[in-house]
Amino acid sequence: MELRAQLQRYRTTGGGAEALVWDKRRRVIRVAASVPDSLVERLVEVERVCCPFFELSWEARDRYLTISVTDGDHEPALDAIGHALGVIDPL
Repeated sequence: MELRAQLQRYRTTGGGAEALVWDKRRRVIRVAASVPDSLVERLVEVERVCCPFFELSWEARDRYLTISVTDGDHEPALDAIGHALGVIDPL
């Protein structure tokens, strides 16, 4: 049940988002103003507990969500996050 809720949080967060950085190990998006801060904060909170290999940062003032990994073995998981967000690689 929580997985489904987290996927929905990703979809909502990614709706109307702009990709700013889309590297192999780092994604930065500008979240649309229509997405509640509380939703993004919950997304980050759940992901930190679930998958501590992700480095997550939410800068509410600038609307920047950053998700990165330090280990190449986790790059596929980062790709899955990009897919869940529904945000396209800007290149």
